[in-house]
Amino acid sequence: MTVRETLCGIEAAEELLPEGARQALSAVSENDRRHIDELRLRRGRAFSAVLFGREYFVTPDGRLMNSPSEGVRVGNADIEYTFMTAFRGSVHAFPRELSEGFITCPSGNRAGFCGRAVIGEDGGVQSVGEVSSVNIRISRQVIGCAEPLYNKVFAEGLCSLIVASPPCGGKTTVLRDLCRLLGERYRVSLIDERCEIAAASGGVPMNDVGARTDVFSGYPKSEAVMTAVRVMSPEVIVCDEIGSEADLRALSYAADSGVRLICSCHAPDIDALKKRPAAGELIARGVFDRAAFLGTGAVCGKLTALYILSGTESGVCV
Repeated sequence: MTVRETLCGIEAAEELLPEGARQALSAVSENDRRHIDELRLRRGRAFSAVLFGREYFVTPDGRLMNSPSEGVRVGNADIEYTFMTAFRGSVHAFPRELSEGFITCPSGNRAGFCGRAVIGEDGGVQSVGEVSSVNIRISRQVIGCAEPLYNKVFAEGLCSLIVASPPCGGKTTVLRDLCRLLGERYRVSLIDERCEIAAASGGVPMNDVGARTDVFSGYPKSEAVMTAVRVMSPEVIVCDEIGSEADLRALSYAADSGVRLICSCHAPDIDALKKRPAAGELIARGVFDRAAFLGTGAVCGKLTALYILSGTESGVCV
């Protein structure tokens, strides 16, 4: 199948931007727009876009520059506009998102933010005040992008796979397409903790995640995994960015129950992956059969290495 990309992510991101940045983005060439991964607004500094792993400053006439000198300036009101628009006009309606530093929009785009931390009585971050930066990560469904990986890993049937790369390596995009492919043949429980894989709205996934896929939107990952095993009888569980001790316990429970796992994790190579707390322990226990690594920059989302972790060919890189 030919890879097909939808552009609704960048179009939806425009709605979060203040007027100056929105007009500048609309002037960027269509070829560059379709490769933008992030849009960044920093209070008192220049509006920028990240594509192919590099950050460029956007001029009012849509040019992408290395220097911030000609970039559209971001003022106090601009930050407030984007922040409040991402929170649909009511930050108090999203206390969990405030404490975690990001909110997922109905389009699947994710707006992350930082500023002055407001610390709660338990010593944890309760919310963020004086927001200084907003980073909009663009969600795109790239139909067919996971087919090379799918054909290599699942040609002979189901197995458990961990997909790894550095940040901005296209893990979520590839995971979304794997979910679509697997969900056409198997019962899949998609643990969409940040609501950015399926981007469900009103209970209906806005992205194609497969005909046999059940979506757990906004659940804490560990709770969703346990619930999925108990109530949805999945053959496969798909989840993004594993890492906590709770994730380890829940995913071990699912694997011990006979469910295959498709997960992602931040790691640049196999040695680093094995050192990650949850992923490394699951690999050591023999839970994952394969480990796939994706490239960044110009090869973002492309398969760069595939390791066989179990069986007689363990350790072979193809």
